[in-house]
Amino acid sequence: MSLSYLYTTRIFSSITSNNPLRTSTKITSCPSVHFSNRTHYISCEQNKQTSKEASDLTYNVLVRRNVFLGGATGTAIGAPLSPPDSTKCHKATDSDANPKEVDCCPPDYGKAKMVDFTPPSPNEPLRVRKAAHTYNSDDIVKFEAAIAKMKALPANHPWNYYQQANIHFTYCNGAFDQLNTKTLLQIHESWFFLPWHRYYIYFWEKILGKLIGDDTFSIPFWNWDTPKGMYIPRMYLNSKSPLFDETRNKDHYKSVLDYKYTWGDPNPTDTNDVVTANLAELDSIFKETLQLPALFMGKALRAGEKQTPAPGRCESLHNVMHMWGGPPTPPYWNMGNFRTAARDTLFFGHHGNVDRMWDIYSTFRGQKVEFRDPDWLESSFIFYDENEQLVKCKVKDCLTPESLRYSYSPEPLTWTNIRRKYKKLRSAAKKRSEGDSLKLTPVFGYGSEPLTLTEPRRALVQRPKISRSKDEKADAVEVLVIDGINVLSGSTARFDVYVTKALEGLVGPDNGELAGSFVRIPKAHQKSSAGKDSSLELGISTLLEEIEAEGSDELVVSLIPRNGDIVIGGVRIELFKVDDDEI
Repeated sequence: MSLSYLYTTRIFSSITSNNPLRTSTKITSCPSVHFSNRTHYISCEQNKQTSKEASDLTYNVLVRRNVFLGGATGTAIGAPLSPPDSTKCHKATDSDANPKEVDCCPPDYGKAKMVDFTPPSPNEPLRVRKAAHTYNSDDIVKFEAAIAKMKALPANHPWNYYQQANIHFTYCNGAFDQLNTKTLLQIHESWFFLPWHRYYIYFWEKILGKLIGDDTFSIPFWNWDTPKGMYIPRMYLNSKSPLFDETRNKDHYKSVLDYKYTWGDPNPTDTNDVVTANLAELDSIFKETLQLPALFMGKALRAGEKQTPAPGRCESLHNVMHMWGGPPTPPYWNMGNFRTAARDTLFFGHHGNVDRMWDIYSTFRGQKVEFRDPDWLESSFIFYDENEQLVKCKVKDCLTPESLRYSYSPEPLTWTNIRRKYKKLRSAAKKRSEGDSLKLTPVFGYGSEPLTLTEPRRALVQRPKISRSKDEKADAVEVLVIDGINVLSGSTARFDVYVTKALEGLVGPDNGELAGSFVRIPKAHQKSSAGKDSSLELGISTLLEEIEAEGSDELVVSLIPRNGDIVIGGVRIELFKVDDDEI
């Protein structure tokens, strides 16, 4: 499968998945995607599997333990993540709170009887989520009424607005340990990020519908991937509305969203350029991750393992919106801090679009399951449902929105045809950079010792192989690996990664193309993250085609610090093999 696919004319296609784990039929707007002759992308599933294999897929598939990006050798004894012991919820620690020990345990978890989640019947009405900026006055009134009823519930009711917000706290900030371990439970920065949040907002939506007696009720999504949606939706800014949150950054009420934002940055002055750069980054995220889902969704985390934080590019981008919506100063409550993020109703609009990004990603991949590993598919979480029942939910039951009886209204995917405009923008920027100084400067390897990112670091990095053929690109993805990332304060951090060509060990002033970013917002439970190294893995196969660097033996990688006290252990480029069931 070649990465040199093209976004062409937009089509409306009815996709009926041949994958037994994804059986939805849906109408969606998506671009045509062209791959090499080696692989027929949509139909590769049926070409590889017999009907018996399809029917027994979940339980009889060979258990691959080598799904960590980078191809860890050997087999690891892993297991699916199980729900935590509901009787052992404990206080979390927030260094910015007084007192620092914070009780966020849901009421009566230890007393409730847990049952297995049963997906809704296909006969249930399909709830259609609309973009927030398209809401009319009637839509807003209904949404406000539902939120008002949730906020009016008794403080200890599991549906209470702030009890619902605490669910995010318990699973994300260390109120639970993994079952039968002393390892803190954390679903961010791993392959659980997207499915856990899908269930979270699903039940939140169902509860709101139950409160107003409307089984077709759906929540809005903040459509930040289209120019008209790159503003905080107006309905969240009415100070008299139950949707309002006074902790947000008021400087951002009318400003266009900037994907390169970090705390303290001024608002962008050139709206057109910022929108173009935003859309180009989205285009890059999808192009560079289609072959290896962990690049998009995050790396594997198995039961009992101590997590090495390794988010996918979807989660890293999602963190920017949390920064944008949250206050500009510590402790960044509400949107800007994991502990309190879900107290702001904007959180759910934001995560509606994050969930939609996963749905679009799945569509581009022909509805192929991202990870066929039972350690992902059989992993489970617990939630209170709309019947006040504690339910155990497995990843394999939420692989499509339609399986949960909701969908997203079609919106233009503007980023799929942005490359020409973006190249003109980059060309102009490069000329301005060269005008500042035409002098080439030497650049050297990163070295073997960790370096503090107190200033931009530029390193010459060897490539494992040059001028790869289409079949070679189909078999392995070229990935830029930055490891040993240590956020010294355990709090917020951001650095951006750029790639360009070198000229015999020399480089000009332009950093080149953005390959991706490391973005972290504060975690209230510092014990779960402080001092732990993270990794960042960025696909660069398409980037190298665009900067005409496929024949280069080495590349210049620039690490640009934006926020936080960060140490980087090393930078390298590897070829990550694409397993047949990931294509």
